[in-house]
Amino acid sequence: MKKVIVVQSSLREKSNTAILCETLELKLTEKNIPNSGLDLRNMELQFCNGASLESYNSDMQSAYQQMSEADIIIFGMPVYQYSMSGVLKNFIDVCGGALAGKQIGVLVNAGGPNGYMASRDLLDCLYYEYATINISPTPYAWSMDFVDGAIANKKVLEKIDELVEVIAA
Repeated sequence: MKKVIVVQSSLREKSNTAILCETLELKLTEKNIPNSGLDLRNMELQFCNGASLESYNSDMQSAYQQMSEADIIIFGMPVYQYSMSGVLKNFIDVCGGALAGKQIGVLVNAGGPNGYMASRDLLDCLYYEYATINISPTPYAWSMDFVDGAIANKKVLEKIDELVEVIAA
């Protein structure tokens, strides 16, 4: 059976991106799809300096190992300046080798309704650098899709359900 890891890459304490990731993890669990979360807020992140993986701390090495063992990796991605965050970019610069040939999906969270195309940049970068296989759909949410710490937009929940079905197939 496929193993999925969901990488939550927002560092905000009350993160809507984290809510998207937690929702996906719950729905995967409900479908009995093995999954785990990797929340970058809980890691000691290091800046990429071009060194070998062994020179980074145990958190970075553990993240690499977890992604290496997964069949599918889903990135929860906040959008900053119509692109992936620097945190996510740096994380991939260090741990990206673990993505080679893997199926990759994205959950996108932005501050406004027009940042959805930022996921395309991430998927293109991963495809060209690591020969990843993109999976769809790409659920997209923005700040107005959340109420009291939960996803309130039915369409966002439907897109997450569709992604779960693709993963389960």
